[in-house]
This record gives sequence, structure tokens and C-alpha cells, in this order.
Amino acid sequence: MAINWVEYWNRQSSMAGALWQAQAAFFVRQIQKELAFGPQDVLLDIGCGNGHVIAALAPLAREAHGADTSESSVQNASKRYAHIPGLRFHKLDPSDYLAVDALPLAGVTRMLCVSVVQYYKSLDELALLIARAKKIAAPGCVLLLADLLTDYNLYKDIAGVLLGGVQSGTFFAKLREVFSGSHSLYARIRANNPVLTMTRRDLENICAAQGLPLRFLSRNLTGNLFRAHALIGLNSDSA
Repeated sequence: MAINWVEYWNRQSSMAGALWQAQAAFFVRQIQKELAFGPQDVLLDIGCGNGHVIAALAPLAREAHGADTSESSVQNASKRYAHIPGLRFHKLDPSDYLAVDALPLAGVTRMLCVSVVQYYKSLDELALLIARAKKIAAPGCVLLLADLLTDYNLYKDIAGVLLGGVQSGTFFAKLREVFSGSHSLYARIRANNPVLTMTRRDLENICAAQGLPLRFLSRNLTGNLFRAHALIGLNSDSA
């Protein structure tokens, strides 16, 4: 039976393993070189999955929130990180997964959306996510979109995964995952549900239409050397 991306990521086994933890740890180290986090910050990780990233950042902030469409991921993250003060996990409606403004929070100062946008259906969905994120943003809030497939080429992307694995210390873990066959279901779903690619100009146009500043980062954040990462100011005085 064919399944879509929302159903795929709802499978607990899809989010398990040491590789996810290692990649999350690498991201946390890298993002702290780009963004300051302080005791008054309210953080939101959109598409938080297993919660490793937001759990690592939570002690730096006043409160932190993770949101995901996966029931199993939200439940497991809530149990795994129940000991961290100020950290909460929320389930996004799978039929309305862009509705971050429906979450029970406001005044967010830092939003993260890591390795998620490529599973959206269109650039219109990305534009809607940004518009909805603005509704819960505090003055000076920034939204980080990480791991974007810009100017996409499959072979270059594979090379980026492997080369980035060397830099992030996950090279052998990535090889093991590839040869274990764990990507077979992923590949079958991707054949019927292509990932979202874009140009940098596409994202610039989306932000320009909403009057938002945009800055692309040069630092490798996710262990894929050729993916793009963008900081968007959700208020006029941010980014």
C-alpha cells in the first residue's frame, strides 16, 4: 500500500538509531556558532522528530517546544526528555501540518525547521509556513530553514551526504544505514512523492513577497555539504 511522507515519518523505526543522535549533536554545535541563545528565549522546533535537537537547546532558553505530525515521535520525545524543565512537545495535525500558529504558544524568539521543507508538496506550502510562523513570532524572531535542496543535483547531493559525513563524524554510520537496506522504503516513497527542490531565488521571492529579510548561511549545519541553510527575519528588526 502506498504511503505518503506524513505516514512514513510517523513510523517510529524511521527515526531511531545512533545516526540521528550524532547528526542532531553536530547540528546543535554548528547552530550555536550562528545564533545566540539566551535565558529569555522561547524556542520552537518545527518537525522536531525524536526531539534530540530541541532537547539539547532547551537548557539555554526560558522555554522550548517541539512540534511534529508523528504521534509516536511526540510521545517518545515527551517521555525521553520529561526531566528537562520548560520543554514541551506538541502534535501537529497531519492534515494541516503547516498550522504552527494553532500551537498553544506565542512570543517565539527562535524557530528551527531542520530537514523538513524537502517533504512539503510545493513552494506555496513553504510560503504558508512562513506566514503562519510570523503569527507567533516575538519581535526580533528568526526562522532557520535548514537542509534545503537548492539547485538540486542527485549525484552532487549524494557526494554532499558522504563528504558532510566526514566533517560531522557520521560517515561510517551513514554507510551502514545505506547498506543495511533501511532506505529501501524511503526510496519507494520518494519515487511516488518527489522531494521539494528550489532555487535560492525561489526562496528570495517568497521572502520578498512577505517583506522579510533573508540570509543564506555558508556554514555546514546538517552534515550534507551541499544543502542550503537560510535565516529569515520574521519581524522587520530581525535577521
